[in-house]
Amino acid sequence: MLQLLVVLLFGVAAILGALNRKLGYAGMLVSAVIFGLVQFTPASYLSYFSLISSFVWVFVAIYSFSYGEHYGKWLSSMLPLTIMGMALILISTNYLVLITGWEIMSVPSYVIIALNKKEDMPAAVFMLFSEFSTVFLIAGVAYAYSISGTLNIIALNDYLPMLLISLAGLTKMGMTPFMISEWLPIAHGNAPANASAVLSSTMTLMGVFVIMRLVFLSPLVIYIGIFFLIIGGLSIIFAAIYAYISENMKMLAGFSTIENNASILSAIGLYIIAFSPTLRSFILIVIIIFSLAHSLSKTGLFLAIGNTGGEFFGEITGFSNRWNNVGTFLTTISLSGLFPTIGGLGVWMLLESFFMEAYSGGFTGIMAIIVGSVLALGEGMATGALLKVLSFGNLFHRSNRGRRSIGSFTVMALGGFLVFMLSISILVFPSSFISGIPGVLIFNGFMITSKFGSADFGVLSPDYIILLISVFSILAYAIFRKPRHRTVPVWNGGRDIADIYTSYAYSNNIRLMLRKILRTRIGNQNQSITVMDVFWYAMLRTGKAYKSVCKYITLRFMNSSIGWYMIYMIAAFMITLIISVELI
Repeated sequence: MLQLLVVLLFGVAAILGALNRKLGYAGMLVSAVIFGLVQFTPASYLSYFSLISSFVWVFVAIYSFSYGEHYGKWLSSMLPLTIMGMALILISTNYLVLITGWEIMSVPSYVIIALNKKEDMPAAVFMLFSEFSTVFLIAGVAYAYSISGTLNIIALNDYLPMLLISLAGLTKMGMTPFMISEWLPIAHGNAPANASAVLSSTMTLMGVFVIMRLVFLSPLVIYIGIFFLIIGGLSIIFAAIYAYISENMKMLAGFSTIENNASILSAIGLYIIAFSPTLRSFILIVIIIFSLAHSLSKTGLFLAIGNTGGEFFGEITGFSNRWNNVGTFLTTISLSGLFPTIGGLGVWMLLESFFMEAYSGGFTGIMAIIVGSVLALGEGMATGALLKVLSFGNLFHRSNRGRRSIGSFTVMALGGFLVFMLSISILVFPSSFISGIPGVLIFNGFMITSKFGSADFGVLSPDYIILLISVFSILAYAIFRKPRHRTVPVWNGGRDIADIYTSYAYSNNIRLMLRKILRTRIGNQNQSITVMDVFWYAMLRTGKAYKSVCKYITLRFMNSSIGWYMIYMIAAFMITLIISVELI
């Protein structure tokens, strides 16, 4: 009952937001803090997802006080309502509550995307895939009920419900084949920055949460693990490449979300196929650490993009300041898997897991080598994409006359929090993975060891890394001071020489590699006029068809007719049951 009351606090915040914008965000902040305190229990693995979500909601609420005045009260009302759906998912103990939270999470998000833009297609695309995920979820629940006789979320003796519900989670996470449609970057990239942060950080995290919950309650089948590894590997490479070439900063962040989620999905697949209990225990920590790093870093990235005052690299209007720049730097290096942030630890642990499984040999070892190599390649591409955001979005071509606002302070605080979380990350590990080497001043309790058997495989000390980087950075600054500016000849990716090196030229090499997908439309006198993504074009056509069907049904059958509306609802429910029965 206490958990439900805490969830309802987000509903109260939504009502307050309809009355006063800042009052709504204040209610959202208080609700997020209370939810994290009530829901988190260190001994409960799944409660870590609630803690991660609470962190994100707190930072977004603080940022929102100074962001988006022109959006009005509807944003401060819909955002807490979306979060209420996520909170309901996190506390759910039966499938009906889970489905209810799933829909409450989706519908206000559709409103946020629809009201933000003059174009309604991104919202239609979002709702189309949201309903796809709901159909998979209901089908999985129906099958679980048929074999267990209860709607309570309990252990099952069949893996099919897990697979069906996982498909719902994969849809929300934007995984292949749904990534090929690019629906997640289209939808999340067209929301306000604070809403995009919540959608990309915690809405996709709900997909990870439901998958892990069913993994713990279902038989582990190696074929499902291989399926997750294949889907994760494909999504990593596609998303990293698309992030690298994107000129829309929020869509770039959306593709980065897919790449991060695909890495988490790969870890889940590795957990399923791994035979070593020690390695499985290590992978469970990897999933938490990586989820934490992704959620916080992606929040910081979207908030930093919101501070630019534009969506495309060429539309930046906002001023910059040192607080914002430092926070953006720490956020982007965390997403790139670099130290001294929690993202560096997450990537190190993830790659260590795949290396250890590869060392075990056999078919699963081969799969681990292949996916691990894809992971490393994806991280390299992601680093290039995030360097583009840092350089062209914050450091280059922006005036440094900006004042220190709540928004820039929030980005700075998030960056510092990523370093802080690395410093205390060792608290998440059980004692079997903790050791030390006093001979080199790494005392017992300050070193993480990766292992899949009795022997250590690799070692890393988070606090030692932070100390070394800090000392050498201070020494370098003391010796060399601030570097002097110098002018070099400009190269613009083979295009006409210009005074400014553009973000388009930066990623033009990869764009040329994808010329069969990124078709160029030719105008008069053989002049190229636009670049068309064939996958995106197909997705927009699908979205338009979905919108037309909905509009026809609405105007023809449900226009002021409650009777036809009830028939529609009953028919939709029956179709869902038929699909579920056929799957059973």
